[in-house]
Amino acid sequence: MHRKLVVSFFFFVAIKLFAQDTQNSVLNNKISIQFENVSLPAALRHLNREANLSFSYNSNIIPRDTRIEEYYENVTVKDLLDDLLSKGNLYYREVNGTIIILKRIYSERTVTGVVVDRETQEPLPFANVFIDNSTLGIATDLEGRFKIDNIPDIGFNLVVSYVGYKSKTIPFNYKQEVQNRNFIIEMEIDPIALESIQVIGRSRKRKSKDDRRLYKRFEEEFLGKSDNAKDCEIVNPEVLEFEILDSLDNYKVTAEDILYIENQALGFRIGYLLEEFRFESGTKINIGSAQFKELEPKSRRQYRKWEEAREVAYNGSVLHFLNSLITGRVEAEGFRVNVVQYDSVTSEYTTPLNPQPLNQILQVEKTDREYLYTLKAIGDIEVTYRGEFEEDDYKKLYRSSSKSGNYKYTDKKARSSIALSDSQSLTSYQVFGYDLDEVELFQKSIIFFNKLETPISFPGQFISPRDVTFGGWWRWGAFSDVLPLNYRPSN
Repeated sequence: MHRKLVVSFFFFVAIKLFAQDTQNSVLNNKISIQFENVSLPAALRHLNREANLSFSYNSNIIPRDTRIEEYYENVTVKDLLDDLLSKGNLYYREVNGTIIILKRIYSERTVTGVVVDRETQEPLPFANVFIDNSTLGIATDLEGRFKIDNIPDIGFNLVVSYVGYKSKTIPFNYKQEVQNRNFIIEMEIDPIALESIQVIGRSRKRKSKDDRRLYKRFEEEFLGKSDNAKDCEIVNPEVLEFEILDSLDNYKVTAEDILYIENQALGFRIGYLLEEFRFESGTKINIGSAQFKELEPKSRRQYRKWEEAREVAYNGSVLHFLNSLITGRVEAEGFRVNVVQYDSVTSEYTTPLNPQPLNQILQVEKTDREYLYTLKAIGDIEVTYRGEFEEDDYKKLYRSSSKSGNYKYTDKKARSSIALSDSQSLTSYQVFGYDLDEVELFQKSIIFFNKLETPISFPGQFISPRDVTFGGWWRWGAFSDVLPLNYRPSN
């Protein structure tokens, strides 16, 4: 009886949250139009005139060799666009009456299934089903069924969550695993989560002074400290639980429900299933699954601003680096890799001025699974991205001089060359009388390997996040700079 009450409660809440009115969309208008052996750009211009539509797109992504010769009679604009753009491997989004045309990067796949209670086999309506670290996801219908279209032609993790139940992650590696199959996903009730729901339902818990103090620390470490973090907000911090681990003020954080983050800098609202967050001895561990949903821009100007910010966030990111590593374009994409060594005399992490060739530091080997690789490293590495410089706030906070006169990394003293240009470098800015504010520093990050052999996949991600931790620039940006895996820059 109690189980049914919980399901019923969230059923009615979900109906209220997910109801939408799309009747006034310009896509519902009907039109008849004739295309007589015209190019796709010409067809879009003709459609613009006949239907009085407003298009926005990069002309470079529209194929010019595709010819359209077809008569559409009394069809909706939506059906016409779906058919027309599919001929050029394109898709669109409607934003405030403007049709924004985008290039489809991957082939299309669909995964379908039903989410049920493991014991009763009753369907769970409005369960959250999504592809991990992507914008692809949906809520189950009244019968617990779901269908997710346009899944990238790669391996992925399907994540299912429902309040009061244990979250479930299902890995998929092969294309044939999702075609012509209907997956039955059984969810197991979580007694601890149900107990939390009952307690909160009776009386909202008040956070202690220690919790509020730890929340400030967590917010900074979790969201990061970059410019994007200033426009990033945790929407429901009340779901977080904090625990001090020892007298050194190390701590861990858990969440009793999905944590929602609104990133106004990049235009995403993210639902995050926090599995583990731990800060211990200067090292941060953050493990979880994320579902990205694009925010609705208020104008075309804001949309363009988000597109530009996303491209900046991608350039030099972990996603960018691993993609370039897999495709053999590390140097072409602006990355330099060096080894990181611990100097027991100075108690500092150092990097040699003349590093070994990349293939002697890192190796990427294919596995028998599509899009899955094994990354082998000889040790911890420094990754320099020469396409962007570090922010002034970062330099002021973390680039102070150590005892040896060299600059520091986040939480770890590190000695390394500072690249001033393609032909200059110096081991210490003090040697040449430079003030740190006068020196433009390329973005430098460190990967600390807990395992020297770890699986990675395309698009670039570490399959086992516990195998690595990050320092330097990547840690500075943290969650506020993270993009969905299905994002691709315009170029």
